Amino acid sequence: MRRQAFAIAFLLTACATASAPTVAPPPGAMLDMSGKGMNFLLAAPAPQKLGPDLKLWATHYHTPIVTPAPKNMSAAFPLMGRNGKWLSPPLRQRDWCEAALQGSVSVRQGKKSTAYVYIDDKGPEQTNCDEWLGNLSDGVKNATRRARFMAVNHPLGCGVRSIPLMPFRTVAVDPNIVPLESVIFVPELRGIAFEYDGRTLRHDGYLFAGDRGGAIRGKHIDVFMVDDSAGPFEELFASTASRTFAAHIVAADDPAAIAVKLNHSGQCEEAPAGDLS
Repeated sequence: MRRQAFAIAFLLTACATASAPTVAPPPGAMLDMSGKGMNFLLAAPAPQKLGPDLKLWATHYHTPIVTPAPKNMSAAFPLMGRNGKWLSPPLRQRDWCEAALQGSVSVRQGKKSTAYVYIDDKGPEQTNCDEWLGNLSDGVKNATRRARFMAVNHPLGCGVRSIPLMPFRTVAVDPNIVPLESVIFVPELRGIAFEYDGRTLRHDGYLFAGDRGGAIRGKHIDVFMVDDSAGPFEELFASTASRTFAAHIVAADDPAAIAVKLNHSGQCEEAPAGDLS
């Protein structure tokens, strides 16, 4: 009887186990904190980990992807290095100006691409970009004409301190307001769905201060995107100082802040110049 009772109990247990539905783990359950950061799956910070509300506003920028100018085009300009020598093949004037304004550019030649990043405005005047610079200050316009660049090994370019740029995460800041390499949490950003690398993701609300720009002053930040459209972020990053949003610097010892900073820990290095032809 004991053997028969055991057999019946085993059978009931097996049936119950077989009929129980398989529960899929929640998104990111198998990822470490760094992996969650790369996939925008970090949990919201505890209130005590947040600094005061900075009330920021945002524009957005990107790394243009261009091809060399046609060989018979007269108004074409190569990028200049810090030594005064040419680094790239000649570019169309508008592409050159866009590179100087955005601070980076990727030049595609056949199957190969070379990324270049702005380093300073200490070169000679090379071309006038005023018609594409809108209402930017005369100081920014003058600096743009004298832009010098460096070829780098990261495909999307780099921010300050050789920090690789990460779309939808890296922002350019005024270091007097937001310290470089700090992590910012924007509650209104959290949960916005966007497309990246063929996937639909939801933003976790964290941004990383990994860049700066000549036109970025005060409460203005500039968010790095994959192209010139802000897409679903257009209303939030509205390119006007009248559209502000709550933003808080996250304590450096917060696990999410540590993960975001770790995601930006790779180093951009100077790379050989591209084919100049």
